[in-house]
Amino acid sequence: MLNQQVRRVAQRLAGSIVASVWIMSMSMHDASAAALQVSPIRLDLGADKPAAALTLRNEGAVPLNAQVRVFAWSQSPDEDRLERTASIVASPPIVRIAPNAEQTVRILRVADTPLAREETYRLLIDEIPNAQASETNGVRMQLRYSVPVFAGAQDSRVPTLSFALERKDAQWMLRASNGADTHAQLSRVSLEWPNGQSTAVSSGLLGYTLPHATRRWPVASVPGDPASATVHALVNGEPLTARIAIEPVRASPATDH
Repeated sequence: MLNQQVRRVAQRLAGSIVASVWIMSMSMHDASAAALQVSPIRLDLGADKPAAALTLRNEGAVPLNAQVRVFAWSQSPDEDRLERTASIVASPPIVRIAPNAEQTVRILRVADTPLAREETYRLLIDEIPNAQASETNGVRMQLRYSVPVFAGAQDSRVPTLSFALERKDAQWMLRASNGADTHAQLSRVSLEWPNGQSTAVSSGLLGYTLPHATRRWPVASVPGDPASATVHALVNGEPLTARIAIEPVRASPATDH
């Protein structure tokens, strides 16, 4: 039954992950009225720790229903990709939580293959709209939390990343390539230019570059025509400063007429 639920949900899933918490639709007077709270905001599994606990709490005044789904997580340069998986399951996948109460959901790696390298997943936790809540407070919302799950991350060192600035159409992009066997979380990213100016790419979490993957993000402004830049960032919580080159704009191929 669980596998059937995963298959049905995965077929309907589209789009990419743009933040750790998504507010998919909301019609409300105050965003603080959101009842569903999720902790922790990240889970780690290992060969000696195949299971972890996710806590869902209802801060509201009426019961709520929530659904937990698990997806394998991979990347292309411009998007995060989610695909159905049976390697990890959530138990129970659907819960009903009383007001001011909490429910524990077990996240279990059931795959019998050894963890030769880090595996990456995402949990999508949806608050299912509740007609009773709408009648009580006039609020109808659907919250979605996205929680990363890393299985088999053994190397505690900060992975070495390769950075570059490149053009995608008319937009400058910061590219980060990760050749390591473990993920890199990038936050508080800025670019310093040779003229002393600085451009903030992200004041908080920018995103992740998964093992042996490349990810890129738009840069708001690139002053003048600099030949290089310096990137400042926190990678897995550790400060990083690196000199990067700016790739030249490639001319479009000539076409004979």
